[in-house]
Amino acid sequence: MLGWKKGLLRYSLLFLTGYCVYLALEVTFRGYSFRLMGLTGGIVMVVIGFLLRHGMWKLQLPLQMMIGAVIITALELAAGLFSLEVLGIRMWDYRDEWMSMCANLICPRYTLYWFLLSGVAIFFIGAVDYYLLDIGHRPVYRMFCWKFAFPEARRIRQGQTADAETTVRREGRY
Repeated sequence: MLGWKKGLLRYSLLFLTGYCVYLALEVTFRGYSFRLMGLTGGIVMVVIGFLLRHGMWKLQLPLQMMIGAVIITALELAAGLFSLEVLGIRMWDYRDEWMSMCANLICPRYTLYWFLLSGVAIFFIGAVDYYLLDIGHRPVYRMFCWKFAFPEARRIRQGQTADAETTVRREGRY
């Protein structure tokens, strides 16, 4: 069970990371962005983090990435429709893209990009949970018949100092 302080820290960190990375990507590739897209990026990270925390980690990595791509595309569509219909601003236009749909707000090419980017987000969330926040076990990712994981974290047992841990290792009790 995740305590409320650690949960608030986790989801705040994920939101701020998603906000900043999404804006940075748009500014890097388009030269400008909208704050609404930053909010969308933050919400995407929180939703993916929530799903990973509640069982999505059990699935194969490509399936997790596909779920992430669908979430990103759906939230991008919702933000695009909101900005177009409510704010009267067209934040992007995929009119020239193959199979653009929903008022030219989504297309398969960018869904493929979101598929790849969601893999990075899944690894990042796993690293934050395991290394930074000390939540759960070391994440193990499955891709077809292969398994891979992050390196084991060096953790100090509660009530021990770093010197005591070194002593335990030298004596072979570790």
